[in-house]
Amino acid sequence: MTHLAYRRPEHALVVALAISGVFGCTAGVRSSTSGAGGTGATTVTGTGGAGASRGGSTGSGGSFGTGGQTSSGDIGITGTGGNPDAAACQQKDISFTPTNPTVYLLVDRSGSMFHCLTGATGDAVCSDMNNTSWTNLRKAIEAVLPTLDSQVRFGFTTVWGTNPMNQGMCPSIQGMLTDNVPPALNNAATIAAKYDSLPFPPNSTQAGVKFESPASESLDNVTKALAADTSPGSKYIIFITDGQPDYCDDSNSLCAPDSVIWKLQTAYTAGIKTIVMGIQTSLFDLAPGVLQSWANAGAGEPTMAPVRTGGMVTDFYDQCNTSGVPGWVADLAASGQTPMRGDTLGMYSTTSGPTMPYQPSASDQNALKTALSTALSGVRSCTFDLSTFQIDADKLQEAIVYLVDDKGAQMPIPLDDMSKNGWYMTDITATKGANGQTMHTATQLQLFGSWCDKLQAATTKDIKFNFPCDIIITIN
Repeated sequence: MTHLAYRRPEHALVVALAISGVFGCTAGVRSSTSGAGGTGATTVTGTGGAGASRGGSTGSGGSFGTGGQTSSGDIGITGTGGNPDAAACQQKDISFTPTNPTVYLLVDRSGSMFHCLTGATGDAVCSDMNNTSWTNLRKAIEAVLPTLDSQVRFGFTTVWGTNPMNQGMCPSIQGMLTDNVPPALNNAATIAAKYDSLPFPPNSTQAGVKFESPASESLDNVTKALAADTSPGSKYIIFITDGQPDYCDDSNSLCAPDSVIWKLQTAYTAGIKTIVMGIQTSLFDLAPGVLQSWANAGAGEPTMAPVRTGGMVTDFYDQCNTSGVPGWVADLAASGQTPMRGDTLGMYSTTSGPTMPYQPSASDQNALKTALSTALSGVRSCTFDLSTFQIDADKLQEAIVYLVDDKGAQMPIPLDDMSKNGWYMTDITATKGANGQTMHTATQLQLFGSWCDKLQAATTKDIKFNFPCDIIITIN
């Protein structure tokens, strides 16, 4: 059997998929107990040995072939009367390359991110930058990204703006990505340089102007950027916030969360999943259920309306449209709805989906790193490109693919030709062989259903691939 394995670094949850294996099968066939016809000894002097890998030991049978020549011990030397497939399985390193996902980090840069976490908490910017959500989160992100950025195309942007009604500026409303670093592989250092260059404290010295939280506009801008990105692979937003969104103003706090859900659901419809993280402080001010609704909307799941305790879905229209919250009114018009009581921006259900938001403490560096690493494990690719060779797709039942958890337990993955819940090859092509017979080849393997979920779980350590030598039909 050919053993091909990918190993996940201990602290990297989107792992380096440099999978290498060695073709070390004996003469391209399973071992024989008879030795007849030269299928026996591996790299020893034997009568009728098949001439398998150099440096091996005597095979399980067949030191004495019936009519073979002495093997030289070199790879692929077939003895007289030996196996004609002896040269078919030679040693070769194989790289299994996953499809790289693209992940945009959308980080809250509102004024509350710069308040003191301990001691003199309040609305003022903290005098100690190391005692803020902003600095703790920045350090956690900069610690996690370098372990992942050769496998993930990371981008970075912020939720930021000041109120235009108070002579401020809000680029997000004009469709601009603020503090933007476009996605790329090996982007951790570039993101860190941008992150580190953002000033502290951030608040404008202009009276009445403070940093706001235009989250829905920022999500819309990131969604458009990802939709325009033609790179292959899954696309994600990691939305990290410490509290209440707005429309670059201080309007009714009920309205902006509805806009956020609309944008999260719009992103999911465009094939972009959002992972939600609400970092917890003593000033965390989101209404109960808002983070949960955002997490469900970002995952494309049933989403409950984030109304206030005792509220009704009609509150969105009554308090946001009738009372004239400009941002919500503009979003309602953009959604194409004819204004009427009961209108909402988000699509709501009476139940919640299973996805939970991450809620680490902003004061706990380890909790922030763990939450980020665990969240990023969910973006691990379930598609593997085996382009360095081809396999015989008519013999897939001979292959074994399995996961290994963090305790070493093996979980065999079933072959599923319906591509519903197991593994299968996604690019099977029919070609005519030299003998005129049709042959089916493939180079791309994918996990489906719950097995993709299990691969992306933080408790999964490895994925391993075992192929018999006779399934390898072309080596480039």
